[in-house]
Amino acid sequence: MTVAPTNPDRHAVAIVGLSCRLPGGIDGPQDLWEALQGGRDLVGEVPPDRFDPKRFVDTERRRSNKSYTAAGGFLQDVTGFDNGYFQRVSPREAARMDPQHRLLLELAVEALDDAGIDQASTAGSDTAVFVGMSSHDYADLQSTGGDAPNAYSMAGLAATNAANRISHLLDWHGPSMAVDTACSSALTALHQAYETLRAGRARMALAGGVSVLLSPFGFTGFSAASMLSPTGRCRVFSAEADGYVRAEGGGVVALKLLSDALADGDRIHGVILASGVNSDGSTTGLALPSAQAQAALLEQVYTQAGVSADDLSYLEAHGTGTPVGDPIECDAIGRALGTCRTIGPLPIGSVKSNTGHLEAASGMAGLVKALLVLRHRRIPPTLHAQPLSPHIDFEGWQLDPCTETRSLAGQRPVVGVNSFGFGGSNAHVVLAAAPAVPLNEPSEPPKGALPVVVSARTPEALEAAAARMAQRLQEETSEGFYDVAWTAARRRTLHPHRAVVLAPCARQAAEALEAVGQGALPLPAATATGQAVTDGRVVFAFSGNGSQWAGMGADLLREEPVFRAALDRADDALRPHLGWSVREEMAAADPARIEATEIAQPLLFAFQIALVELFKARGVRPAAVLGHSVGEIAAAHIAGALDLPAAARVVAERSRAQAATRGRGRMAAVGLSVEEATKELAPYAGALEIAAVNGDQDVTICGPEEHLQALGADLELRAVFFRMLELDYAFHSQAMDPVRNGLLASLEGLRPAATAVPFVSTVTGTACPGEELGAHYWWRNVREPVLFGPALHTLLNDGYDTFVDIGPHPVLRPYLRKAVKGSEQPVLVTATCARAVPGPCPGPPLSTPQRPRCWPPALTSIGTSSSRSPDARPTCLPIPGSASGNGTVTPSGGCASPVRPPPSSTPCWGHASPYSSPAGPTW
Repeated sequence: MTVAPTNPDRHAVAIVGLSCRLPGGIDGPQDLWEALQGGRDLVGEVPPDRFDPKRFVDTERRRSNKSYTAAGGFLQDVTGFDNGYFQRVSPREAARMDPQHRLLLELAVEALDDAGIDQASTAGSDTAVFVGMSSHDYADLQSTGGDAPNAYSMAGLAATNAANRISHLLDWHGPSMAVDTACSSALTALHQAYETLRAGRARMALAGGVSVLLSPFGFTGFSAASMLSPTGRCRVFSAEADGYVRAEGGGVVALKLLSDALADGDRIHGVILASGVNSDGSTTGLALPSAQAQAALLEQVYTQAGVSADDLSYLEAHGTGTPVGDPIECDAIGRALGTCRTIGPLPIGSVKSNTGHLEAASGMAGLVKALLVLRHRRIPPTLHAQPLSPHIDFEGWQLDPCTETRSLAGQRPVVGVNSFGFGGSNAHVVLAAAPAVPLNEPSEPPKGALPVVVSARTPEALEAAAARMAQRLQEETSEGFYDVAWTAARRRTLHPHRAVVLAPCARQAAEALEAVGQGALPLPAATATGQAVTDGRVVFAFSGNGSQWAGMGADLLREEPVFRAALDRADDALRPHLGWSVREEMAAADPARIEATEIAQPLLFAFQIALVELFKARGVRPAAVLGHSVGEIAAAHIAGALDLPAAARVVAERSRAQAATRGRGRMAAVGLSVEEATKELAPYAGALEIAAVNGDQDVTICGPEEHLQALGADLELRAVFFRMLELDYAFHSQAMDPVRNGLLASLEGLRPAATAVPFVSTVTGTACPGEELGAHYWWRNVREPVLFGPALHTLLNDGYDTFVDIGPHPVLRPYLRKAVKGSEQPVLVTATCARAVPGPCPGPPLSTPQRPRCWPPALTSIGTSSSRSPDARPTCLPIPGSASGNGTVTPSGGCASPVRPPPSSTPCWGHASPYSSPAGPTW
C-alpha cells in the first residue's frame, strides 16, 4: 500500500467524551483499563435473571433448540433505571422500554459529563445521534409474554427510538437514527457521525452501540450455526480457536471537529483521522467474510487518512476467535498493511479475549480499548491466544499478536480499529493521539479557597457522587486541584441537588466531601448542601439587633485581608462620629460592652459591610437587599442609596439616640399573626405594641416588662409560643418618641441617592427608591414596626429565590425558612456566619470557640470565583450518573429480576448550620 503523506488532522474529528458499560462490572474506561492491564477474563455464565440455563443449555451434547454453552459476558444489572435522574421518563414508560434504550440514555449523559459539556447548553442545537443496535430480544419477549401492550409498548420497542430518545431528552435537532449492520453496527454508527460532522450537518454528535442479551434464542440459534465457542472463550489468533462468546454492554462517544474541540478547550481522548465502511459483496456464504473486501477498505481508509503502514502503531482487530474469521481478517490486515511495513511486524490484538463479543456494540469496546492504548502508550495482552494458529501466516503477513503487555511505539501513535458484521458489512476507523497544544506559561494556582461543586438528581445520588469526588481528590496535586474545581463548577451539568465545599487544597476538600457522602451532620466548616433554585437572583438579608455577639469577626479580622481592609474603611468613617474604634472593639470582644446598643449597632454595621466585601471578592453579589431594623442601614449602603460616610453617620446617630431609651421597656417574641396579636393586645390599652412582623405567625411585642410578663403567662396557658428577649429596650414603640426631634436634627441634610440594587423596605414592606431614604425615613425605621415578613413576600412574589442571612449569627434564617416553606419553586435559604463555629481560612483551622462560620452564599452562583484562567484545563471527574437502585423499575416480559425497593428512609438535607440550639429571634 502506497500512501502520500498529507496533513493527518485536515479532516480530523475529536473524541471529547467517553462512556462505557461492559461485562464484569466495568462501569467506565478506567475500570476497563485496569482489567486489561491485569489480564482479567470478564466472561462468566448466563445469570439467573435472563433465562434458565437448565432449560435451554446442554453442554454435554448438541441438541436442537439447545445451546451447547452457557458462557457469556454479562452486565451486573440490566433491569435498573433511575427515574430520579431521568425525570421526564415515567416509571410506566420505563417499564416498557427496551433495556438497550435505557442503557443508552445513561451512557449518553455520562459521555457528556465526561466531556465537560452542560446538557442544558446543548438544548436546541443541531447535535446528531447515531446508535448501533441489532438485538431485538426484548421485543421478542414482549410478543410472547402474557402482558397486554399499553400506550408505551410500541415506542419502547422501536429500534430507532434508541437514538431518538436521546435527542428527545436533550432537545437536539440534528440527525438521529439507529444503525443495524450486525456486529459492525457501532463502528458504522461512528462512521455516520464522523461523516455528518465533516459535512457540516452538525457541530457535535454522539455515536455509540449497545447490546443486551435477554433471550435464549440467540444462544440456541448461533449454537445451531456452530458459531459459539464450546469452551466458552474467544481464543483470538489461537490454534484452539473454536468460536466466539456472546457478551453484552455498550459505549458512547461525544464527537466534535478537532478545530471546534480545540477552540472550545475540550479534553481530547483521541482523534479520528479517517473512517470508512464497505460490504463484502457476493461470497460463498452470507456469513463468510471476504479478505479482499476487508483489505480494500483498509487501503481506502488509510489513504484517506494520509497514514502509511509504518505510521500505524497498533491495530485492534475484530478478532472474535472463530477458526474461519480470524485467518481471513489477518489475511486482509497483512495484505493491506503488514506486508507494506519496513519497520517490523504490526502489533495486533482483540478486546474480545477479555470481554467476549458484544456483537452490535463490539466496535465500542474495541474503540475504547484503542483510545486507552493511545492514552497510556501501552498495549495490554490479548488473552487465550497461545498457541498461535498455524492457519495464520503471522510471519508472512508481518503481524505480531500481542500476547504480553508492551509499549506503544511512535511519537504520536496511530491505531486502527476493525469491526465486521456477519452479513458482510465492514467498518474501520483510524485514531491518533490528541495533537500537542501549546500551553501558556505555567503560573501559580490562585491563593485561597476554591469551590468544589458536586451535583446529582436526588439526595441519595448526591451522597454517592460526593463520595466518588472525595476519592478522586485524595491524591490530587495543587495544580490539579484547580483544574478539578474549575471543571466541576464550569464544565459540568449542574443537577438540582448540590453540595459545595470551599477548601484551600484537595485534601481538605476530600475530607469535607467524604463527610457529605456519609450523610454526616453537622457538616464540616465551609460545606453546604441544598436544592438548587431556578432563577438564582440573590437577596442579602441584613440582620438587626440580636445577632451580635462578643468575638464576632475577630478571626475574620485576623485571617481575611479583604474583610480587614473593608472594616478599616468602616472604622475610618465611624470613628469621627463615635469617638472609638470598631476595629479595636471587635478585636477586644468584650461581652459587657456589646450589650449596649450604642456599641452593638455600629459593630454590627461594620461587620456586615466587611462581610459583603468578602463575598464580593469571591464573586457573590446581591440582586436585591433588605434589612431588619438597624440592618437596613447596611442594606441601604450596599444598595447604593447611602455612601459610606452617610451610612456611618446614620448608624452612629441612630444608636446614640436609642441608647437613651435603655430601661424603658422590654421585648418578647410571640407566635401569633398580626391579627391575633392585635386582639391580644387590646386589653392593654396601648401599653403593649407590635414592634415587628417577622412572618405570618411571628411577631415581636414590646412595652413595660410587667405587662409583657402578664401577656406571656396568659399565652403560655394556651400553649402559644412566648419568649422574653434579652434586651433592656423597647425598640419600635412609644418608648422611642422622646428621641424623635434629636434624631431628625442630627440627620438633617442627609442626601440619599438612587439605588444600584433594589432596596425593599421593612418600614413599608415594599420596594423603596433610594432617594426617599432621608432623615424622616430613618426616624420611621426607629419608631414604626419592622415589616420584615411583608417585605420578604414582596421579594418572593417578584421571583427572587436565594436568600442569604448577612450577620454574625443566622437569626433571620428561621423566618426566611418559614416564609419559603411550601413554595412551588425551590428557594434557597442560607446563612453566612454562626456563633462558636469554626469557619474557613487560608491556614489551618483555629481552635477558638468564637470563630464565625462563613457559608457559601449561593449554590447557584458558586463557581464564579473559579472562572477560567489561561491555565485552567478540563480534567477527568467522576461521573455523577444515576444512583444505583434509586427508582428502579422492572420491565415486563419475564426477563427482569424482582424490583429492588427504593431506600426506606431519606436523610435530612439542607442543613446549613452545625448547632442544635434554636436561633434567637431578631426584632
